[in-house]
Amino acid sequence: MSEEEPAETPAEAPDPALGDDYTEQLTRAVNQFNGPIYADGAQFGIGPRRPERVKAAAGMLDDADVVAELRGYVPPGCYDTALTALGKDHVVGLHGSRGTGKRAGATALLREVTGGPLYVLSPMNRLKSLAEREYAAGSGYIIADRIAERKTADVDFTWRTVRDRVRDQEAYLVVTTTTPTEQGEVDSVAQVRWEPPDLRTVLRARLAGRADREDVIEQVLRAWPDGGQLHDLVGVAADIADGTAVAEALPKLDASLQDQVRIWFDEERDERDYLAVTALAFLDGARQRTFESALTQLEGKLAETVAGGEPDALERTQPELLRQHRLKLYAHDSLIKIERVGTDGVARHCPRFKEPRYRGFVLAELWAREEAPFWDGVSAWLDEVMPKEGLRVAAGLAELARSAFDEVDDILAPWADGRQGWPGQTTATHVLWLLSYDEALAPEALQLAAHWAGRGSPAERWTGAVALSGELGARYPHEAANRLWQLILQSHTVTGDAHVALAGLFVTLTKRTEDAGVVLTLLDGKLRRLAKPGATPGYIRATTRAILSVLSARDRIAGRHAAIEHLCAALDRAAPVEGRLWAAALCNRPTRKRALTVLRASLDDLKHLCEDPVAVATALGAAISDALPAGEADLLRTDFAALEARTHKDSSPLVEHLLAAIAHLHREATALP
Repeated sequence: MSEEEPAETPAEAPDPALGDDYTEQLTRAVNQFNGPIYADGAQFGIGPRRPERVKAAAGMLDDADVVAELRGYVPPGCYDTALTALGKDHVVGLHGSRGTGKRAGATALLREVTGGPLYVLSPMNRLKSLAEREYAAGSGYIIADRIAERKTADVDFTWRTVRDRVRDQEAYLVVTTTTPTEQGEVDSVAQVRWEPPDLRTVLRARLAGRADREDVIEQVLRAWPDGGQLHDLVGVAADIADGTAVAEALPKLDASLQDQVRIWFDEERDERDYLAVTALAFLDGARQRTFESALTQLEGKLAETVAGGEPDALERTQPELLRQHRLKLYAHDSLIKIERVGTDGVARHCPRFKEPRYRGFVLAELWAREEAPFWDGVSAWLDEVMPKEGLRVAAGLAELARSAFDEVDDILAPWADGRQGWPGQTTATHVLWLLSYDEALAPEALQLAAHWAGRGSPAERWTGAVALSGELGARYPHEAANRLWQLILQSHTVTGDAHVALAGLFVTLTKRTEDAGVVLTLLDGKLRRLAKPGATPGYIRATTRAILSVLSARDRIAGRHAAIEHLCAALDRAAPVEGRLWAAALCNRPTRKRALTVLRASLDDLKHLCEDPVAVATALGAAISDALPAGEADLLRTDFAALEARTHKDSSPLVEHLLAAIAHLHREATALP
């Protein structure tokens, strides 16, 4: 199938409603996520609320990161089995639960067999693509938590093909997954069950040199919760080794919090108390009146799904009108407290968990104890409270995903499909963005977004596109850019504008990562195809429009053009690519006027973004000049002057420097014999 043709066409792709502004939708989703979801204290897991810079989960591993990851590494009992298989076949599979150290194990195994560069590949890689890709001799490759694909009869043959290709190219590959293969399903490549190393041994290695090491180890192990993940233990040990006081580091693991929640659930509780912690898990920090009203709504929903509906009116007992519920809800033995929070100069009462980490333990207990009718009621209730409290609901669902990802998937499916309007799609997006911060859950979030974008309804495809344009795309930039490009080619299958989503991804990568060049390089590659025979008019239009969308994309907070910001940050590397993209937009007559306007505005941003704007403008002019066809330089100056005259602007010195660089280089080229 040609890249220029849509992969599939749904039976019906409705037009967007009148007045829909997809740029505004995406901007609102991003701005909401950057603001209130963190400003009100929402926190996911025990890690940081939001990293200032995001490191891609795929790409070449930095040597310093490898050294840091393997410092104090303790191999588990299964390590030698995996190492023997990797040395023999050059490929090995590791399967095991989340948080057992598979990723660090893969890195350690590869460092045993090669001193070459190490690369992390996307978890979305299929076996067939692994059997066809090129591998650099002496290099090591990791696929962390590879997403399981539909099983086929020839899975062992495909694994054998992967093994032979990797071995023939003298590389090494370790594939980790949480889904084990069935007995006898794969014989050609060893599939090793990965178990975590002995925790006491891990702590001894991490805390070597401390006089009180054994005492600290006992304190850490007492604080270790059931189901804790190895990287959390390693993180706490690293904090202690770096000088953090033990009393300050241990609360990140504190098993006593889990015990407190479990004991609270084991005791006889009033039903309303039980439902209050359920509601608060999704509304932590909401106003007290909002929370209590929502709690009453939850009682009603569960009466329908668990009790089978309201009892007959004649049999219904009359409620006590004044039951002093507040005294019970926030009593000394409750998990809930009331905080006074200042908002816009007004102090408001907000229910919170007494300890923020209670929320995860509460959701884990609820999932372990309650059956489907209970969760049917919770899901129906979330449909009602989400439109106004979507950010808080997203944080609760992200926490629930640690215990029950499939339940979260079921809840998000109708929202992603647009059945709750844009608020539902935004909330579904925010859940995936929060999950992208969790090393174990990020691959599953990527799979879900890719499913929506690739196989969903038109509304789901747009939700997937928005998810890939933000924090999730920052974690997997290559995967996100390629998926969004496919949506651009299949624009009739999505309700939103995939060009806007690709531009949004570029802005995200510019502000949050070092990987903005991924989008530019992708477009540069598509641009090269236009020079080859067979490019259809539709493909040409899609490419030029995508280029102009990315070049005109602005930072949503400062309002500066992201392409110019990226150029200032990586001038030598970015200038040749941006020069070719600008030349394409400027030479395409339907987009020329818009491209000139955007270029003019971008040059105005230079003085705010770099110390030497003249040098950057000159370098960009030289790069554009290299890509312009003969005769275009003089036309460009003429059209630029006409634009300046129509807009009544005095010519910018930076415009003159850019045009002078173009004209100078073209005069030199003309003078050559």
